[in-house]
Amino acid sequence: MSVSSSTCMVIVGHSTGLTPGLVRAAALARKSGDGLLLASFEFDPALARAAARGFDLEAYLDGRREKLESLAQQLRRDGLTVTTHLTWGRPLMARTLQAVLAEQPGMVITDVHVEPGLKRLLFTPADLDLLRQCSAPLMLVRAGTHGLPRRILAAVDPLDERGRPHELNARVLNAANRLAMQCDAALDVVHAFEYLSPLLGPELMSGWVPDMGAVEEFRALHHDALQALGKEFGVPQERLHMLDGMPELKIPEFAAANRIDVVVMGTVQRSFMQRLSMGSVAESLLQKLDCDVLALKPEGFAEHLRAELEHDGRIG
Repeated sequence: MSVSSSTCMVIVGHSTGLTPGLVRAAALARKSGDGLLLASFEFDPALARAAARGFDLEAYLDGRREKLESLAQQLRRDGLTVTTHLTWGRPLMARTLQAVLAEQPGMVITDVHVEPGLKRLLFTPADLDLLRQCSAPLMLVRAGTHGLPRRILAAVDPLDERGRPHELNARVLNAANRLAMQCDAALDVVHAFEYLSPLLGPELMSGWVPDMGAVEEFRALHHDALQALGKEFGVPQERLHMLDGMPELKIPEFAAANRIDVVVMGTVQRSFMQRLSMGSVAESLLQKLDCDVLALKPEGFAEHLRAELEHDGRIG
């Protein structure tokens, strides 16, 4: 089955219930008229072993499909267009990535998982893998989310100092604008300025005192670049915010203080062969946010990912 870019893929867990992620997806679909694809990716080694001894695995999967269809029917009664698809097999992440590449949805929505033993919700390794590798715009939804977002924050790097190409800033701002218009939500744009001397490596930074004249000069460059980016994308000056300090600290602080519902940001991998680290800054920022995240990839990411999966033999 193939879906269009006007379809949202919702990754449904084993419970097949009305989770915050599904509630968010349904609310967005009501506003946009887009369809929903409820996709479940499952594999249980114990059941696979039992099937080799005569367990009727297909009957079990039919039951799982019926539960998925029952969930879809609840949404159809609300006037939504909903299709379902269940995939059985491992590795689960590769199956998920392959489905996203094949279906090319306009957005993928999934729930943030609870990390056992911790007092707050954090992105688990599976969440981070999906954030690193999902080729479609990915929205991770936390517990406590209700319906449509009311305040949206786009995080940008106008001088591309962290390896983010200008087109990724454009993707972030376009996506944030679309989401804000769709939800009748307020949109703010933020950039965190942290001055690091281009002449010093990390091993030489200890005890270093910055030249405040140079700091102000670089800060002015960043400020002007942020203003130019805002002007290019029609963001009012009062909605542009430049923060001084480490982005992994200052952006979550701003989001919490301003009751942000969704942070829209770009994620860039330094190397596919390193199995996809987003970098310590991005991952630290994600772990400190207490709101939902919409993450986007740069142009050409899907083609790189497809080639990588094929090279590893994980898709045909």
